[in-house]
Amino acid sequence: MITQILKKIIMEDNIEKLKFPIGKYKANLEFNFSRTVEDIKTLESFSQKLKDAVKGLDKTDLKKTYRDGGMNIAQIIHHYCDTHTYAFIRTKHTLLEENPSVKMYEVSEFLTTPESNVLDINDSLNVIDGIHAKWVSLLKTLSEEDFKKTYYHSARDKNIILHEHVGMYAWHTRHHVEHIEIAKQSIKKEGKRG
Repeated sequence: MITQILKKIIMEDNIEKLKFPIGKYKANLEFNFSRTVEDIKTLESFSQKLKDAVKGLDKTDLKKTYRDGGMNIAQIIHHYCDTHTYAFIRTKHTLLEENPSVKMYEVSEFLTTPESNVLDINDSLNVIDGIHAKWVSLLKTLSEEDFKKTYYHSARDKNIILHEHVGMYAWHTRHHVEHIEIAKQSIKKEGKRG
C-alpha cells in the first residue's frame, strides 16, 4: 500500500515537472523598473529563440509532445501566436481604458480550430515576429506610471498590473520553449538528431 502511494506521488511529481519545467509563474506585484526592462528584453529576443528552437524540425518532429496529453510542438507555436496576440491587445486596452475587463478564452478550445492543428508553423512564426516587434516597440515607450495601470482578469477575479502582465508573458516565453526542448529529446532518442 505504501509503495503504491509512493509510486503515485512520484508519478504526479514527474507530471508536474513536465507541465512546469521552469516552475509555476510567480507574480511580482511590487514594481521594479529594471526587472520590467529585463522582461521586455526577454520578449524582444523571444521570436528568434523560438525560431532557433524549431530550426530543422520536420513535420514528423512537429507532432512530438512534451508529455502524454500535452500540446505537440506545432500546437505550442500556434498557441504562442494566439496568446501573445491577445497579450499585445490586452496591453493596448490597459493603456487606453480605465481598468478594462479583458476578453478571456480557453486555450484548449482555441487548439480545436483547424489552423491550430496544421503542421506548417510558418504563418504563426510570422505573426509572432510581427506582434513581438509591435509589442516591444510599444512597451519601450511606456513610463513607470503606465506600467502600474491594470486590467481586470475575470477568470482570476482580480486586477492584473501591467508590469505583472509583462513579467507573466516573459515567463510564458521560457515555459513553452522548454516544452519544445523536452519534446525534442524524444527526437534525439529516435536517433534523428545529434
